[in-house]
Amino acid sequence: MVHPIVAALVLLSSAANAFIATPLNPASKLPSPSKRFLHIPSLDLDSKSAATAITNIISSILSTADDEASLSPAVEAARQKFWFYFFAGSGAGGIGLSQLPAVFRAAAPSRAAARRGPTKGGSALNAGPLVPLYYSADIALEDVRDVIDKAPSAEIISSRSQNTNYMASKGYIVRNDFIQQMEDGRKRCNPLASYALFDAISSGKGDVVSPVVYNSKLASYRDEGKGVDLIAGDLNGFLAVKVGAFLGLVFCLLIDVGLVAKAGIEGFLS
Repeated sequence: MVHPIVAALVLLSSAANAFIATPLNPASKLPSPSKRFLHIPSLDLDSKSAATAITNIISSILSTADDEASLSPAVEAARQKFWFYFFAGSGAGGIGLSQLPAVFRAAAPSRAAARRGPTKGGSALNAGPLVPLYYSADIALEDVRDVIDKAPSAEIISSRSQNTNYMASKGYIVRNDFIQQMEDGRKRCNPLASYALFDAISSGKGDVVSPVVYNSKLASYRDEGKGVDLIAGDLNGFLAVKVGAFLGLVFCLLIDVGLVAKAGIEGFLS
């Protein structure tokens, strides 16, 4: 649609030229307005009267308005949905995209611990294919048994905590406090096995664990008959939460993109 201000400026320019007595230099003529502003091929303001120019401009405006008015209700509804999905989805999608790297950043400290610290070696913990894939290394079975035996109680960890976290001040077990106690020079525990033990206890629910849950799970892991199997199952549960959160977030982002694309096609390309 031609903007009314643009049309008025064109007409004023034409009217001003009509009152100039001296002939214009042909080389100084402006390009045809139809090439700059309006899609009116027959308009030539240097050779036609202002009345003809007005008629052509009004015709162009009316024809554009007719095109807008001819939109079907379905197309109008699709365009409204497109803009709604676009602006609402861009905010939610931006938040979702920013969270995807966080899933991988959470594994960075554990992966960094995979190649350092003492290890007892031997066979790997049989916990399925996801565990070594997540930690980028196998966890030695003897290292797991060692950290289970040497892990301090929740009360000891809480009493030695130097964390300013509010939950830590209430007796909850924070990951950093646990790892610090396990990497104490007197214990000489394997760092990767220490991270795996806390992940199994937390079940993928964050970096803070209730002292009741911590002591209960640690006691169950110390059962000679089924302790190792329990920690392997809890590790897979931990990874199931991580993978589920990642896939769920990707699915929501794809739904968001699909809604925007569908409304855009129906509103502007159909």
